[in-house]
Amino acid sequence: MALTGTAVGRLRTRVRGLAARVTGREAASHRRRITDLEAALASAVTGAEADRPPEPAVVYSALSPAPRNALGLFPGAWSTRVPGGEGPGTVELFDDERIAWMIDRLGGVDGLEVLELGPLEGAHTCMLEQAGATVEAIEANHDAFLRCLIVKNLFGLSARFTLGDFSVSFGDRQRFDLIVASGVLYHMTEPTRLLERMAAASDKVMLWTHYFEPDVSKWHPYVAALVGTKWRPEAEVRWEVAGVTVRAVPQLYDDALEWSGFCGGPETHSLWLRRQDILEVLAALGFTRVEVAFDTPDHVFGPAFCVLAQR
Repeated sequence: MALTGTAVGRLRTRVRGLAARVTGREAASHRRRITDLEAALASAVTGAEADRPPEPAVVYSALSPAPRNALGLFPGAWSTRVPGGEGPGTVELFDDERIAWMIDRLGGVDGLEVLELGPLEGAHTCMLEQAGATVEAIEANHDAFLRCLIVKNLFGLSARFTLGDFSVSFGDRQRFDLIVASGVLYHMTEPTRLLERMAAASDKVMLWTHYFEPDVSKWHPYVAALVGTKWRPEAEVRWEVAGVTVRAVPQLYDDALEWSGFCGGPETHSLWLRRQDILEVLAALGFTRVEVAFDTPDHVFGPAFCVLAQR
Protein backbone atom coordinates (compact mmCIF):
# COMPACT_ATOMS: atom_id res chain seq x y z
CA MET A 1 0.00 0.00 0.00
CA ALA A 2 1.36 3.42 -0.90
CA LEU A 3 2.24 5.61 2.07
CA THR A 4 1.95 9.34 2.45
CA GLY A 5 5.01 11.51 2.11
CA THR A 6 5.10 11.94 5.93
CA ALA A 7 5.00 8.18 6.50
CA VAL A 8 7.79 7.63 3.97
CA GLY A 9 9.95 10.16 5.79
CA ARG A 10 9.34 8.50 9.18
CA LEU A 11 10.15 5.10 7.76
CA ARG A 12 13.40 6.35 6.27
CA THR A 13 14.38 7.83 9.65
CA ARG A 14 13.69 4.52 11.41
CA VAL A 15 15.85 2.59 8.93
CA ARG A 16 18.75 4.99 9.25
CA GLY A 17 18.48 5.02 13.05
CA LEU A 18 18.40 1.27 13.27
CA ALA A 19 21.37 0.90 10.92
CA ALA A 20 23.39 3.34 13.03
CA ARG A 21 22.75 1.34 16.23
CA VAL A 22 23.58 -2.06 14.77
CA THR A 23 27.09 -3.21 15.72
CA GLY A 24 28.84 -6.50 16.39
CA ARG A 25 26.59 -9.43 17.23
CA GLU A 26 23.50 -7.19 16.93
CA ALA A 27 24.10 -6.97 13.19
CA ALA A 28 23.09 -10.57 12.58
CA SER A 29 19.93 -10.42 14.70
CA HIS A 30 18.71 -7.18 13.15
CA ARG A 31 19.82 -7.68 9.55
CA ARG A 32 16.49 -9.20 8.52
CA ARG A 33 14.59 -6.31 10.16
CA ILE A 34 16.73 -3.78 8.33
CA THR A 35 16.16 -5.58 5.03
CA ASP A 36 12.38 -5.63 5.58
CA LEU A 37 12.32 -1.94 6.41
CA GLU A 38 14.38 -1.04 3.38
CA ALA A 39 12.02 -3.07 1.15
CA ALA A 40 9.00 -1.36 2.71
CA LEU A 41 10.64 2.02 2.14
CA ALA A 42 11.32 1.24 -1.53
CA SER A 43 7.70 0.10 -1.97
CA ALA A 44 6.38 3.22 -0.27
CA VAL A 45 8.46 5.50 -2.45
CA THR A 46 7.30 3.66 -5.58
CA GLY A 47 3.69 3.84 -4.45
CA ALA A 48 3.95 7.53 -3.65
CA GLU A 49 5.34 8.19 -7.12
CA ALA A 50 2.51 6.17 -8.71
CA ASP A 51 -0.15 8.07 -6.76
CA ARG A 52 1.22 11.45 -7.75
CA PRO A 53 -0.84 12.95 -10.60
CA PRO A 54 1.14 13.34 -13.81
CA GLU A 55 2.42 16.82 -14.45
CA PRO A 56 0.81 18.45 -17.47
CA ALA A 57 2.97 18.55 -20.55
CA VAL A 58 4.20 21.99 -21.50
CA VAL A 59 3.43 22.72 -25.15
CA TYR A 60 5.10 25.44 -27.19
CA SER A 61 4.01 26.78 -30.54
CA ALA A 62 6.39 26.63 -33.49
CA LEU A 63 4.04 28.72 -35.67
CA SER A 64 4.92 32.12 -36.98
CA PRO A 65 3.08 34.55 -34.67
CA ALA A 66 -0.37 35.44 -35.98
CA PRO A 67 -3.63 36.45 -34.24
CA ARG A 68 -5.61 33.48 -35.61
CA ASN A 69 -3.17 30.87 -34.35
CA ALA A 70 -5.12 30.63 -31.10
CA LEU A 71 -8.14 29.36 -33.03
CA GLY A 72 -6.22 26.11 -33.42
CA LEU A 73 -6.60 25.47 -29.71
CA PHE A 74 -9.46 23.20 -28.56
CA PRO A 75 -9.55 21.22 -31.83
CA GLY A 76 -12.94 19.74 -32.59
CA ALA A 77 -14.62 21.75 -29.83
CA TRP A 78 -15.44 25.01 -31.63
CA SER A 79 -19.04 25.59 -32.73
CA THR A 80 -18.69 29.00 -34.37
CA ARG A 81 -17.12 29.92 -37.68
CA VAL A 82 -14.95 32.92 -36.87
CA PRO A 83 -14.85 35.57 -39.63
CA GLY A 84 -11.59 36.27 -41.42
CA GLY A 85 -10.78 32.74 -42.52
CA GLU A 86 -12.05 29.19 -42.53
CA GLY A 87 -13.33 27.52 -39.36
CA PRO A 88 -12.69 26.53 -36.75
CA GLY A 89 -16.44 25.82 -36.33
CA THR A 90 -19.29 25.93 -38.84
CA VAL A 91 -22.21 27.81 -37.24
CA GLU A 92 -22.63 31.41 -38.45
CA LEU A 93 -23.17 33.19 -35.13
CA PHE A 94 -21.23 36.39 -35.87
CA ASP A 95 -24.06 37.46 -38.18
CA ASP A 96 -27.01 35.97 -36.34
CA GLU A 97 -30.43 37.08 -37.51
CA ARG A 98 -31.89 36.50 -34.06
CA ILE A 99 -29.59 39.11 -32.49
CA ALA A 100 -30.13 41.45 -35.45
CA TRP A 101 -33.91 41.08 -34.98
CA MET A 102 -33.64 41.92 -31.29
CA ILE A 103 -31.50 45.00 -31.96
CA ASP A 104 -33.98 46.19 -34.57
CA ARG A 105 -37.02 45.67 -32.31
CA LEU A 106 -35.32 47.59 -29.50
CA GLY A 107 -34.50 50.48 -31.81
CA GLY A 108 -30.80 49.81 -31.26
CA VAL A 109 -28.67 48.96 -28.24
CA ASP A 110 -26.20 51.84 -28.44
CA GLY A 111 -25.22 52.87 -24.92
CA LEU A 112 -27.03 49.98 -23.21
CA GLU A 113 -25.36 47.98 -20.47
CA VAL A 114 -26.03 44.37 -21.44
CA LEU A 115 -25.66 41.14 -19.49
CA GLU A 116 -25.11 38.14 -21.75
CA LEU A 117 -25.65 34.69 -20.29
CA GLY A 118 -23.74 31.82 -21.87
CA PRO A 119 -21.73 33.64 -24.56
CA LEU A 120 -20.36 30.31 -25.87
CA GLU A 121 -17.58 31.70 -28.11
CA GLY A 122 -18.26 35.43 -28.04
CA ALA A 123 -20.00 35.79 -31.41
CA HIS A 124 -23.15 37.46 -30.06
CA THR A 125 -20.96 39.49 -27.71
CA CYS A 126 -19.17 40.84 -30.75
CA MET A 127 -22.45 41.73 -32.48
CA LEU A 128 -23.75 43.54 -29.39
CA GLU A 129 -20.53 45.50 -28.92
CA GLN A 130 -20.37 46.46 -32.58
CA ALA A 131 -23.93 47.80 -32.18
CA GLY A 132 -22.74 50.08 -29.37
CA ALA A 133 -23.58 48.07 -26.23
CA THR A 134 -21.33 47.60 -23.22
CA VAL A 135 -21.35 43.87 -22.52
CA GLU A 136 -20.68 41.78 -19.48
CA ALA A 137 -20.86 38.06 -20.26
CA ILE A 138 -20.97 35.13 -17.82
CA GLU A 139 -19.84 31.67 -18.91
CA ALA A 140 -19.67 28.57 -16.69
CA ASN A 141 -18.01 26.15 -19.10
CA HIS A 142 -14.24 26.47 -18.63
CA ASP A 143 -13.24 25.70 -22.21
CA ALA A 144 -15.96 27.92 -23.68
CA PHE A 145 -14.79 30.73 -21.39
CA LEU A 146 -11.26 30.40 -22.74
CA ARG A 147 -12.54 30.38 -26.32
CA CYS A 148 -14.39 33.62 -25.54
CA LEU A 149 -11.08 35.14 -24.43
CA ILE A 150 -9.50 34.05 -27.71
CA VAL A 151 -12.27 35.83 -29.64
CA LYS A 152 -11.99 38.87 -27.36
CA ASN A 153 -8.29 39.09 -28.15
CA LEU A 154 -8.78 38.45 -31.86
CA PHE A 155 -11.38 41.21 -32.31
CA GLY A 156 -10.13 43.61 -29.64
CA LEU A 157 -13.41 43.49 -27.72
CA SER A 158 -13.93 45.62 -24.62
CA ALA A 159 -16.52 43.19 -23.23
CA ARG A 160 -15.80 41.61 -19.87
CA PHE A 161 -16.07 37.82 -19.73
CA THR A 162 -16.60 36.38 -16.27
CA LEU A 163 -16.23 32.72 -15.33
CA GLY A 164 -19.05 31.53 -13.10
CA ASP A 165 -22.47 29.96 -12.74
CA PHE A 166 -25.21 32.45 -13.61
CA SER A 167 -27.84 30.06 -12.27
CA VAL A 168 -26.46 30.94 -8.84
CA SER A 169 -26.06 34.71 -9.30
CA PHE A 170 -25.16 37.43 -11.77
CA GLY A 171 -22.23 38.60 -9.67
CA ASP A 172 -21.98 42.01 -8.02
CA ARG A 173 -24.17 43.91 -10.49
CA GLN A 174 -27.85 44.14 -9.60
CA ARG A 175 -29.35 45.81 -12.69
CA PHE A 176 -28.79 45.83 -16.45
CA ASP A 177 -30.51 47.60 -19.32
CA LEU A 178 -30.88 44.34 -21.20
CA ILE A 179 -30.25 40.65 -20.56
CA VAL A 180 -29.55 38.34 -23.51
CA ALA A 181 -29.88 34.60 -22.91
CA SER A 182 -29.54 32.74 -26.18
CA GLY A 183 -29.28 28.98 -25.91
CA VAL A 184 -29.25 28.65 -22.13
CA LEU A 185 -32.77 28.26 -20.65
CA TYR A 186 -33.23 24.72 -21.95
CA HIS A 187 -29.96 23.68 -20.26
CA MET A 188 -31.30 24.54 -16.80
CA THR A 189 -32.61 22.11 -14.20
CA GLU A 190 -34.48 25.04 -12.60
CA PRO A 191 -35.37 27.15 -15.64
CA THR A 192 -38.01 29.34 -14.01
CA ARG A 193 -35.56 30.42 -11.31
CA LEU A 194 -33.39 31.82 -14.07
CA LEU A 195 -36.41 33.65 -15.53
CA GLU A 196 -37.17 35.11 -12.10
CA ARG A 197 -33.57 36.26 -11.64
CA MET A 198 -33.55 37.84 -15.10
CA ALA A 199 -36.84 39.62 -14.39
CA ALA A 200 -35.42 41.01 -11.15
CA ALA A 201 -32.30 42.34 -12.91
CA SER A 202 -33.72 43.98 -16.06
CA ASP A 203 -36.81 45.38 -17.73
CA LYS A 204 -35.71 43.95 -21.09
CA VAL A 205 -34.85 40.31 -21.68
CA MET A 206 -34.24 38.33 -24.84
CA LEU A 207 -34.44 34.54 -24.97
CA TRP A 208 -33.74 32.03 -27.66
CA THR A 209 -34.54 28.61 -26.33
CA HIS A 210 -35.80 25.16 -27.12
CA TYR A 211 -39.14 24.17 -25.62
CA PHE A 212 -41.14 20.98 -25.27
CA GLU A 213 -43.98 20.61 -27.76
CA PRO A 214 -46.38 17.84 -26.67
CA ASP A 215 -47.57 17.28 -30.25
CA VAL A 216 -44.61 15.26 -31.50
CA SER A 217 -45.95 15.33 -35.07
CA LYS A 218 -44.71 18.93 -35.23
CA TRP A 219 -41.13 17.92 -34.40
CA HIS A 220 -38.36 17.36 -36.91
CA PRO A 221 -38.29 13.61 -37.71
CA TYR A 222 -34.64 13.44 -36.63
CA VAL A 223 -35.52 14.24 -33.01
CA ALA A 224 -39.15 13.13 -32.93
CA ALA A 225 -37.90 9.55 -32.85
CA LEU A 226 -36.05 10.32 -29.60
CA VAL A 227 -39.10 11.50 -27.66
CA GLY A 228 -39.53 8.84 -25.02
CA THR A 229 -35.82 8.14 -24.66
CA LYS A 230 -33.87 11.42 -24.81
CA TRP A 231 -36.98 13.38 -23.80
CA ARG A 232 -39.08 11.73 -21.11
CA PRO A 233 -42.64 13.13 -21.20
CA GLU A 234 -43.85 10.40 -18.84
CA ALA A 235 -41.62 11.99 -16.17
CA GLU A 236 -43.11 15.48 -16.58
CA VAL A 237 -42.84 17.64 -13.47
CA ARG A 238 -45.03 20.56 -12.45
CA TRP A 239 -44.68 23.50 -10.11
CA GLU A 240 -46.08 26.98 -9.67
CA VAL A 241 -44.39 30.31 -10.40
CA ALA A 242 -46.13 33.64 -9.78
CA GLY A 243 -49.50 31.91 -10.02
CA VAL A 244 -48.63 30.03 -13.21
CA THR A 245 -48.59 26.23 -13.27
CA VAL A 246 -45.44 25.26 -15.13
CA ARG A 247 -44.92 21.94 -16.89
CA ALA A 248 -41.46 20.63 -17.77
CA VAL A 249 -40.10 17.48 -19.40
CA PRO A 250 -36.68 16.02 -18.53
CA GLN A 251 -34.16 15.96 -21.38
CA LEU A 252 -31.19 13.60 -21.03
CA TYR A 253 -27.79 14.60 -22.46
CA ASP A 254 -26.60 11.00 -22.86
CA ASP A 255 -23.85 10.73 -25.53
CA ALA A 256 -23.58 14.52 -25.90
CA LEU A 257 -21.59 14.55 -22.66
CA GLU A 258 -18.74 12.82 -24.48
CA TRP A 259 -18.29 15.60 -27.08
CA SER A 260 -15.28 17.83 -26.43
CA GLY A 261 -17.33 20.88 -27.43
CA PHE A 262 -20.27 20.10 -25.14
CA CYS A 263 -21.57 23.33 -23.64
CA GLY A 264 -24.78 22.20 -22.00
CA GLY A 265 -25.56 22.39 -18.33
CA PRO A 266 -23.44 20.92 -15.54
CA GLU A 267 -25.97 18.13 -14.83
CA THR A 268 -26.72 14.98 -16.83
CA HIS A 269 -30.18 16.31 -17.69
CA SER A 270 -32.18 19.51 -18.01
CA LEU A 271 -35.85 20.48 -17.99
CA TRP A 272 -37.60 21.76 -21.10
CA LEU A 273 -40.54 24.07 -20.47
CA ARG A 274 -43.59 24.30 -22.69
CA ARG A 275 -43.79 27.27 -25.03
CA GLN A 276 -46.98 28.72 -23.55
CA ASP A 277 -45.72 28.32 -19.99
CA ILE A 278 -42.63 30.40 -20.77
CA LEU A 279 -44.80 33.19 -22.16
CA GLU A 280 -47.21 33.06 -19.21
CA VAL A 281 -44.37 33.17 -16.67
CA LEU A 282 -42.85 36.21 -18.39
CA ALA A 283 -46.24 37.96 -18.30
CA ALA A 284 -46.68 37.05 -14.62
CA LEU A 285 -43.24 38.51 -13.89
CA GLY A 286 -44.42 41.86 -15.19
CA PHE A 287 -43.35 41.91 -18.84
CA THR A 288 -46.18 43.64 -20.67
CA ARG A 289 -44.72 43.58 -24.17
CA VAL A 290 -43.75 40.13 -25.34
CA GLU A 291 -42.78 39.49 -28.96
CA VAL A 292 -42.11 36.08 -30.50
CA ALA A 293 -40.03 35.35 -33.59
CA PHE A 294 -38.23 32.42 -35.22
CA ASP A 295 -40.78 29.96 -33.84
CA THR A 296 -39.69 26.63 -35.33
CA PRO A 297 -41.37 23.56 -33.86
CA ASP A 298 -39.52 21.47 -36.46
CA HIS A 299 -36.05 22.73 -35.51
CA VAL A 300 -33.56 19.94 -36.12
CA PHE A 301 -32.55 19.88 -32.44
CA GLY A 302 -36.06 20.28 -31.04
CA PRO A 303 -38.79 22.97 -31.04
CA ALA A 304 -37.39 26.46 -30.49
CA PHE A 305 -38.37 30.12 -30.51
CA CYS A 306 -37.07 33.61 -29.82
CA VAL A 307 -38.74 35.93 -27.28
CA LEU A 308 -38.18 39.62 -26.58
CA ALA A 309 -39.93 40.71 -23.37
CA GLN A 310 -40.10 44.28 -22.08
CA ARG A 311 -41.77 46.20 -19.28
